[in-house]
Amino acid sequence: MPIAPDLIALRRYTPEGGSHNLIVKHGNWSCGTPDTDGADGAHFGPVGKETFIPIAEAAQTTATAPIVAGAEPKTISLLELIAWVTAHPDSGLPFRYHLGADGAIDTLDEIHLP
Repeated sequence: MPIAPDLIALRRYTPEGGSHNLIVKHGNWSCGTPDTDGADGAHFGPVGKETFIPIAEAAQTTATAPIVAGAEPKTISLLELIAWVTAHPDSGLPFRYHLGADGAIDTLDEIHLP
């Protein structure tokens, strides 16, 4: 199955090189594509090597549980994301992302899976 071009499993954070970088693995869905609440039993599986992707200071980030309380997406700051990732390395939570013109993530949305 091909790797989804806009999905990543979040592994860790590093400020290496003087910028904010997420350490991620790309991946794909098994057992079909999830519906909006993930209820069809789909599973996101990371594959391949870990890579670095820079994330913009002003990136629009939404998160759900376990990063924030509840299943409804909530907007969080980059500092909140960094704090959670630092406290929970290698979580592998799936996110959909978009790169801006500068090659850094400008939009990052956690995909809620029950």
